[in-house]
Amino acid sequence: YGGLGLAHFEDRTLFIPFTAPGDRVFFETTSEKKKCLFGLPAGIETPSPSRVEPECPVFGRCGGCHMLHMGYDDELSIKRDTVAETLERIGRIRIEISGVTPCPSRFGYRNNTLFRVDEKGKPGFLRHESSEVVPFPEAVFLLLPEEMRRAISALPAESLEPGSEVRVRIDRYGTVHFWGLIDRVSPPDLLMEAGGFQFPVMPESFFQVNRLLNDALLEKALSLPAKTRRNLLDLYCGCGFFTLPFSAIVEKAVGIERDPGSYRSAMAAKRLNAAGKVTFRNEIVEKEIFRVREADLVITDPPRSGMPAAAMKGLVKLRPEEIIMISCEPPTFSRDAAKLIESGYILSSVHVVDMFPGTYHVETIGHFLRS
Repeated sequence: YGGLGLAHFEDRTLFIPFTAPGDRVFFETTSEKKKCLFGLPAGIETPSPSRVEPECPVFGRCGGCHMLHMGYDDELSIKRDTVAETLERIGRIRIEISGVTPCPSRFGYRNNTLFRVDEKGKPGFLRHESSEVVPFPEAVFLLLPEEMRRAISALPAESLEPGSEVRVRIDRYGTVHFWGLIDRVSPPDLLMEAGGFQFPVMPESFFQVNRLLNDALLEKALSLPAKTRRNLLDLYCGCGFFTLPFSAIVEKAVGIERDPGSYRSAMAAKRLNAAGKVTFRNEIVEKEIFRVREADLVITDPPRSGMPAAAMKGLVKLRPEEIIMISCEPPTFSRDAAKLIESGYILSSVHVVDMFPGTYHVETIGHFLRS
């Protein structure tokens, strides 16, 4: 996991990015520890059968993608195996992955990104493990839809301040918006859509990034509850991405979100969608969960660091009948899954949704039942 190929060299474990299973490569060591080495590929002696020619000319220098040197089917297989192996290695959990939802397209799926501007005023991404900006090629960033790539290419030099960061997002209407340009005023928010619900989202607030799979992610999560549930608790709810669609199948829904911007977005979405059964709380999950009296269904979509110890303690104390955990970090998902199993839950299913094609990131949905 992490986009690094794993090999062995002189009795030490070796990690090299931009390699494929079966590659035989020359490498340069970049750092080393007692039992492992880290390096960069310096040439390929024998290519893997999985290896393909990357469609991006700056792949391997730019840090935006990690897996474009392999075919998409191989990428999906690696992600599936990574989740299963990480569950077994960290969580001591053996379970068959119930399925993998592929993205309809490997490119053009992202609805937002943050790019840098180099000293010459050219936009791009940082080089892998470096502070150097690699300017975008002519096609810009292939993971963005064509509308966003055209808008970035059309930016005049006077709009970009060297050394700055610029955020770009596309809304539900296909309009592209920028934040961080010199010559224009940016909107305070933009309107997004998923699962038939509309979400006014502030520029810095989180919203699921894959415009081609967001509905499928929701549909999969909505299909999991084994029984009709009365009270939903959504932890780290953000703008209400899961809270609002799930409110249609429960009697009452409560979402907890610490970030003020995301909370304001959630409240605006509640009003816009006339979601009368939903309550949002602008509180810290690790504290507020102990004030929740009952919930028979809990959704948790924590940050990459996973569930904090206090939040996990509160969740176990609450003892909901079902828990749906969404995670983009297999190691912390595995750790948290093990804690829930130790506390009396059964991991009923694990499903992979490829929300981030071309990169090593992978979305996992775990369904837990109280035993």
